[in-house]
Amino acid sequence: MNKKKAYTLTGVLTLLSITAFMSFQSSPEFSDEPVLGHGNQDALSTIYSQWKSKYEASGGSPTTLKIPLAYSRIFSTKTTSARGLFKLDLMKGDISVQVNGLDNKSYDLWLVDNKEGDQQTVKPELADGYYRVGELNHKGNSAELITHLKHDELQNFKIDMLAITPSGMKPDQAIVISGAPGALQRLYYSDKLWALTQVGEVISKPNSQIPFEFLLPKSAQAANPTQTNLASVLGAEIAEGRRLFINETFNGNGRTCVTCHRLDNNHTIDPKYIAKLPKNDPLFIAETRPALKDLEKPRLMREMGLVLSNIDGFDKPGVMRSVPHLLALSTSIATELVANKGEFPQDEEFVHALGWSGDGSVGNGSLREFTIGAVVQHFPKTLDRQPGKDFRLPTDAELTALELYMLSLGRSEDLNLSKMTFKSEIVQRGKVLFDTKENPVDSSGKPIFGKTANCNGCHSNAGAISSTTNGNPTRDTGVEMMADQAAVLIDPDTPMDGGFGTDPHGDCSSLLRSQQEEDAPCNYGEGRFNTPTLVEAADTAPFFHNNSVNTIEEAVAFYNTEAFNNSPGHLTSSRKDRQVKIGSSQVVAVALFLRSINALENIRNSNHLLDQAMKLNAANGREMVKLAMADTEDAIEVLTEGQLLPYPEAVNKLEAAYKLEAAAALLQVPTIRNPMLRKARELKLQARSLIVDIAS
Repeated sequence: MNKKKAYTLTGVLTLLSITAFMSFQSSPEFSDEPVLGHGNQDALSTIYSQWKSKYEASGGSPTTLKIPLAYSRIFSTKTTSARGLFKLDLMKGDISVQVNGLDNKSYDLWLVDNKEGDQQTVKPELADGYYRVGELNHKGNSAELITHLKHDELQNFKIDMLAITPSGMKPDQAIVISGAPGALQRLYYSDKLWALTQVGEVISKPNSQIPFEFLLPKSAQAANPTQTNLASVLGAEIAEGRRLFINETFNGNGRTCVTCHRLDNNHTIDPKYIAKLPKNDPLFIAETRPALKDLEKPRLMREMGLVLSNIDGFDKPGVMRSVPHLLALSTSIATELVANKGEFPQDEEFVHALGWSGDGSVGNGSLREFTIGAVVQHFPKTLDRQPGKDFRLPTDAELTALELYMLSLGRSEDLNLSKMTFKSEIVQRGKVLFDTKENPVDSSGKPIFGKTANCNGCHSNAGAISSTTNGNPTRDTGVEMMADQAAVLIDPDTPMDGGFGTDPHGDCSSLLRSQQEEDAPCNYGEGRFNTPTLVEAADTAPFFHNNSVNTIEEAVAFYNTEAFNNSPGHLTSSRKDRQVKIGSSQVVAVALFLRSINALENIRNSNHLLDQAMKLNAANGREMVKLAMADTEDAIEVLTEGQLLPYPEAVNKLEAAYKLEAAAALLQVPTIRNPMLRKARELKLQARSLIVDIAS
C-alpha cells in the first residue's frame, strides 16, 4: 500500500528521542537471535504439523518416502503430460514407481544426488551423483517399475531428485519428468531421525534403526550441529530464507525476490510504491539494459504495477499480471482435486495454488518449483535464459530456506468469523452479508437478492478456501470480460489472460472485453484463476490478477456486474446459482468489514514484529520496528481510506502507537526503547478491542 505522509511526532517526543539517540551511542548487544522479520517460527511449526498429518494420511510415513513426478519447463527436455508417483520403503529398500501418460518408448528411473559446490545447482550436472534404478515396464496406459535397492551400492548417496530419462541417457543429458522432496518433507525426515538419535549427533549413522535412512533428503540446517532440535532449525531456515529473499541475485540481472515483493509493502508492489523508486532500481532493468527491453512493458509496470509473465512457456506470448502478496500462503495454497482422474496425489491439477494460476510454475506447481520459475522469468541477463550464463539456478538448500521463509509469512490459520462480533453496526452487517452462504428464496423458489453477498462459498472465513471443497477454488469469475480493461486501453496489444491451462482460449470476444477490433489478441487457458485470501486484501490494492480496479469497494461492487453474473464462476461446484445483487450501501458494509479484518491482521503482524525487536540488538531491532510501523500505518489507512469512519477511537490508539514506534526506532538502548514498544503494543491491542469482540 502506498504510505501517506507519516504521522508527525510531537515536538517533545521528537526531542526526547533524538536526545536519547545521541546520548547512548554504545548499547549492549543482545544474543544471536535469528532475524526472522515477517517470518513466524510458531506459524511455521503449525504449518509443519498440518502438513505432517496430511502427508501421513496420504501414505507417507517415517519409513515410506513419497515424491510425485511431473513435467518441468527447466528440467524436462521434451514436452509431456506424463505424471507419476515414486515410493520408497526405507525399511526394506523396496521401490515402486508408476507413471501415466508416457509413450511406448523405453525409459529409466534415476536417483540424483546434487553435490555441493560453488558451481552446483538444483539442476542435474555432470559432477552430481547418479544411480540408475532400472527400466520402466509398460502396462496398458501406464508404465511401472518395482524393484529393490542394494544397500551397499548407495552408501554416502542421498536423494535430492528423481528423474525419468530416455533409456541410455543420464539425467544431465535428458529428462522427461522429475520430482524432488520439498522443504516440509526434508524437515519431516530430519525430525523423525532426531527421535532415533541423541541430540547433537550426526543424523546419518550406519547402525540406524531405519536401514535406508541415509538416502533421505534432509534440511541443510538439520545437519548443522548448532541446531539441536526442530524449533531451532525452523528459526535458522526462516532467517536464511529471509537473507536470500532480500539479497540473492542468483548471478542474474541484479533483481532479488524483494525487488517485486517489498517487505514494507506487504510483500508486493503497486503503482504508487513504484513511483517512489529511484530510476536505477533493478525493477526497471528493462528500461536500462537493451538486452532486456522486452523483459517487461515499462508503461504497464509504472502505471498499473503489472509485470510480464510467460505462464504458458517462453515460446508463447506473455501475460500482464499484478504481483501477488506472499502473506498467509500456507492458508491459501491447498488445491482442489481433479475429478475422476485417479487416486494419486499427482492427479491434482497442480501441487499449490500460486501466482494467480498454478500452471505458472516450471514443474508441478509447487512452491519450490515456483521459486525456480521466478528466477528464470525475472532474473535473466538476456532473454536467452540460459542457466549458468544468464543466471544460476538455486541450490536445494536455498530452495528449502526460501520455501520455509515464504510459508512462514503472515497467518498460519484462517479466522473463525462465527466467533467475531464487530462493534460497528455497519461492519457487523457487512460480515453477515459476506458470511451468509445461500440466497434465500421466495414462495416460488426465486432467489431474494440483497440478502447475501455470497462470498463465503469461495472465501470461507474470508480466506482463500472453498467452504465446499476445502481447497483453493480456481474459477472463471469474468474479470477478463470487464469492458474497457485499463491495460488494454494503455496498450491495445495486451493479450487476454486465459489463466490456468495451456490450450488456446476459446473466447476472446472483443464485444465482451472492450471496443477492440475483431482480431483482438488472445492467449491460452481456461479462464480460471486462483482465489486470493481476503483478510489481507484491503491494503494490497489494486485488485484482481490484472490490477483492474483501485479500491476494495470497487472490488466488491464488481460482483454485482454482468461480467461476474454471466461468468461460469457464479455457479457453484454443485451448479447452484450464486449471483450477487446487493445495493450500494451493502457494498460499503462488506468493504468496511474487509477493511476491519485487514486492520486486525495488521495489528497482529505489527506486534509480532515488535516482539522480535525487543529481543534483537540495536540495528536489527530498529529494522523490525520500522517494519512494524509499516503495518501500523497500514491499519490506520485501511480504516480511514473509506468514506465512513467506523472506529475513530481505535484509529486514535493506532496513531498514538505509531508515534511511539517512530520514536523508538531512533533509540539504540533496549532499556529505553523496549518500554516504548511495549506501550505501543498495548495501544494496538486496545484498538483491536475497540473494533471486535472475539468469543473464546
